[in-house]
Amino acid sequence: MTDRQKRIFMGLLVGVGISILIHVGTRIPGAMLNDLFDSYEYKSYDARMKSKASFSEEASIDEVVIIDIEQNSIESLGNYHEWPHAYHGQLTDIVSSGNPKAIIFDIIFDQKGADNYYLVEALASNQSESSPELQQVTDQYLIGHDPSRFVWSTSQSTVTHHALVFENSDSINFLYAMDQLPEAYDAANHVLEIAPDVASRLPTAERLGNTYFDLLTSSHGTGAANFPQDKDGLIRRAPTAIHFKGSGEVFPTLTLSAVRDILGIPTNGFIYDFDNHLLRLRDTSGTIVREIPIDDQGRMYVNYYGLFKTFYYIPYMYCFDPEMLDPSYWDGKVALVGSSLPGLMDLRNTPVQESFAGVEIHANVIHSILQNEFVTRTSTAKNFLSILFLSLVIGALSATPKKPFWGFLILGIVATAWLLFTYSQFLNNRIMWEVIRPTIAMALTQIGVFSYTFLILDKDKRFLKNTFGTYISPKLIDQMIDNKEEPKLGGNEAVHTAFFTDIQSFSAFSEKMSATDLVELLNSYLTVMTTILLENQGTLDKYIGDAIVAFFGAPMPVENHEYWACVTALKMQAQLDPLRQKGERDGDRWPGEVHSLQNRIGIHTGSMVTGNMGSTHRMNYTMMGDTVNIAARLESSAKQYGIYTHISEETYGAVKDSMTVRELDKVIVMGRSEPVQTYELIAEKGQEPGIYKEIIPQFHEALELYKKQEWDKAQTVFESLEKLEDMFPGRKTNPSHVYSERCTHLKNNPPGEDWDGVWILTSK
Repeated sequence: MTDRQKRIFMGLLVGVGISILIHVGTRIPGAMLNDLFDSYEYKSYDARMKSKASFSEEASIDEVVIIDIEQNSIESLGNYHEWPHAYHGQLTDIVSSGNPKAIIFDIIFDQKGADNYYLVEALASNQSESSPELQQVTDQYLIGHDPSRFVWSTSQSTVTHHALVFENSDSINFLYAMDQLPEAYDAANHVLEIAPDVASRLPTAERLGNTYFDLLTSSHGTGAANFPQDKDGLIRRAPTAIHFKGSGEVFPTLTLSAVRDILGIPTNGFIYDFDNHLLRLRDTSGTIVREIPIDDQGRMYVNYYGLFKTFYYIPYMYCFDPEMLDPSYWDGKVALVGSSLPGLMDLRNTPVQESFAGVEIHANVIHSILQNEFVTRTSTAKNFLSILFLSLVIGALSATPKKPFWGFLILGIVATAWLLFTYSQFLNNRIMWEVIRPTIAMALTQIGVFSYTFLILDKDKRFLKNTFGTYISPKLIDQMIDNKEEPKLGGNEAVHTAFFTDIQSFSAFSEKMSATDLVELLNSYLTVMTTILLENQGTLDKYIGDAIVAFFGAPMPVENHEYWACVTALKMQAQLDPLRQKGERDGDRWPGEVHSLQNRIGIHTGSMVTGNMGSTHRMNYTMMGDTVNIAARLESSAKQYGIYTHISEETYGAVKDSMTVRELDKVIVMGRSEPVQTYELIAEKGQEPGIYKEIIPQFHEALELYKKQEWDKAQTVFESLEKLEDMFPGRKTNPSHVYSERCTHLKNNPPGEDWDGVWILTSK
């Protein structure tokens, strides 16, 4: 056997071994590798789905139409939460008269959620004598507000379907499992006939969250509106049915409830074939009219036809009034009633878009079923064969060239070809071949072949990676390898930007919290802030309690590092609002200070030393120098002015064309004898709050009067500005107030004619 034949044989052998290893080792349910590979497969699926959706046009699908509770409808009909249920009853009557295939309400109704429910109930049930005039007014009022109107209209419609919301028990919130459905809800005509062994494989629920049982009972059909998210928060799959564990009933999902009606599927017409991963829908004649690809829990992949509003949206108020939209429009269409407004809390994360109306997910599902167009995931057997085939190709081809490095080029070509194939199959046929496992298998095969044919390894590089990789960044190690340098004590001096931030009043509220809660809060905060830092080219130096110490411009050069430091500060400040909102949602768990969480940031640009500091036994890549001290003092002194981002003149000089700032002060900070000109960072130019367009010019005018020692004139302006400064919770002072008090002090203690405007800070 020649040397080439040996290498090819070894390549094929490695390919077979890697194929089996990947196929078996990464498909153990619940194992870390399985979850890891699946998560990346989902990402590849997301990319393909987003690419497919990008070809869509807005409002290009009108077979399924969304009746949207949007802003114009709310402005016309009033606050949505005050709408009487009679509105929905009128809508049901009007749309039903147009002969639609189905009317689907993706809304959870509360019986007592209607406007003036108790008043209306009293008027409707009042049997006492009244004047004809009063009775006429009462009757007229009840026409538009009678809560029974919606139930009656629903009962008269043969196409109306209402949403069920299923939950699991939660003892913390006193939500206990139900052993049966509420007696008030007659679900006999809404449940499916599914064998218990099949039902047990479906998504389960322990509670029914709905309370408007009269409405549910009167509905032609009901179904679960639940869209469980994957672990990363995205909705890729939709259940086809939900197993209610308490009494064993199986409910279709909301869309499948409508599909049952449209396609004529009886209650025993859902045939689950988990061996072949298919849900077959059988009509009353016994004919299989649909075969829906499902996973091992009976879920189907959502075939997203496009981005948000690919389906046709009609404002609710148009459909509410037959004079605005002729009911005949609905002939043969499916009407979905829901909302695209963020305030009504029905926006979801999807592979195609981060903010996607939940009602449009329903629209995609039902349109997919009616059009018989499904996303099909290839079987496990096909996936294994694809892995084996590709690994053998790589094993044989990579072993052929005399120079082993050519194998990586071959790997790139074959992997690219496979990627293009999978994209083509998905875009044209909606077939979802795996990408990650085959690619990993090819890569490992190439590595195996390379290791066999190239036995002389880079010992120096391996030594550095093994010795220093736990505490020096990979980029720095690669840089040292390229320069043939090993880590040593000392560093390099250059102009960089230092960045300090910590939480305002951290000590105050940390005393009120348990250690567990404090760690959880701090970890959440540091995770969010560090992510922003790293995404904007910053280098994390260290954590000091709640403080983050960082710098920009090292170890790798960063162009415009001053700008990126300021952008990072602004994004950090903006991201505090979601953290505060989370704190408010958690209620009493957190002290009040958490609900008004703020942080302070100090930024200074100047010469500093960056490099490996420490001892010969342990080193850390960090920064040192007076620049670092100034940045730290700017951060701590920000609280004296009631501001949150404090930058130096050196930083401002580099960003003045891109950032809006307020000139703040000329101070001598603790630990220094030379003054520092400082500024408050407001926002990127063009994005500053409108009030600052008024504050900044007047503040700078007052500051000039202050520098000229015209105390009374300056104080008058500063006092007027105090009223404009935003005194939000947690802000104890503001620059205008500081200068107003300072004018009083200097008027009583004149600094002298040679005063240069410098203020000495006596505390950190």
